[in-house]
Amino acid sequence: KKRFTLISIFYIWAIILNAQDMFEVRPLTTDSAQQGFASWSPDGKYIVYQYSDRWDTKGNNGLWKISEDGTGAEQIYKGIAEHPKWSPDGSYIVFDADTGNSIKIIPSDGGTPINFLPDSIRINKGGLPRWSPDASRIAFMESTTLSLCVHDIKAESTKRIFKKEGMLPLPGCWTNDGKSILVALMDRESRKSTIWKISPDGKENTLIKGHHENLYRYIALSPCGSLLVYAAMEGRYLGLYVMPSNGGPSVPLAVTPNAHNEAPSWSPDGKRLAFNSTRSDAFNIWIMDVDINRIKRELGIQ
Repeated sequence: KKRFTLISIFYIWAIILNAQDMFEVRPLTTDSAQQGFASWSPDGKYIVYQYSDRWDTKGNNGLWKISEDGTGAEQIYKGIAEHPKWSPDGSYIVFDADTGNSIKIIPSDGGTPINFLPDSIRINKGGLPRWSPDASRIAFMESTTLSLCVHDIKAESTKRIFKKEGMLPLPGCWTNDGKSILVALMDRESRKSTIWKISPDGKENTLIKGHHENLYRYIALSPCGSLLVYAAMEGRYLGLYVMPSNGGPSVPLAVTPNAHNEAPSWSPDGKRLAFNSTRSDAFNIWIMDVDINRIKRELGIQ
């Protein structure tokens, strides 16, 4: 057992040394099952993530909460669950449930899931739900018309606000002022995306220029609002890149030979970035310690 552990540690460090990471990284989870799509609690102390194992016989599939130092993992929801997002007020977690065929909310400590969307709204293979900064609305993609939607929790109303023929409007996040939703607009045939800023009523939309031609999806805005991290395909693998949030050139943030790096999630203080990576031959969560000022210097941002 000790020999296996030493070999595993050596292998992980070899991967780290060969990676094109801008900053130091470390694994948060190390299970052979898929563990990913991290979301930080508003106080930065915990991360919620999905656990997915097609051969699961122990009931581990679902949502788990773990301390930011990798200790105290606790299951808070049993069942097929994906893309969890912690509400900005810390009270709830929204996620894709039922193998991506519905969207539900649970209390952040676990509990009975809540169905909140009307029956007229269909979800298939996930809607990627995203909270507004004041936790009053949730943006997501519905499947019947492939539209970007916004659900108002207090009013219990849902509106389709944006669609484009042949495209998937994949919500990434809201801007910090709540006035726009950042969306990766993916071509259904080429699977390439562009980034758009769309108002919650759908009346205004702006293309953010400057990213990779092979941008895929999974975009994340820094807490300060100045930086945007996204996943782009280089060859057969996804890497993470960072660019100014209003457009411009990008620099590599986490790129690993023969491995995917995707689904970035900023800590509330902007000093860490959680992301999915297959760099250790398993689908796990890694943490990068981030120096935003250095990134800004490399991008030429004042």
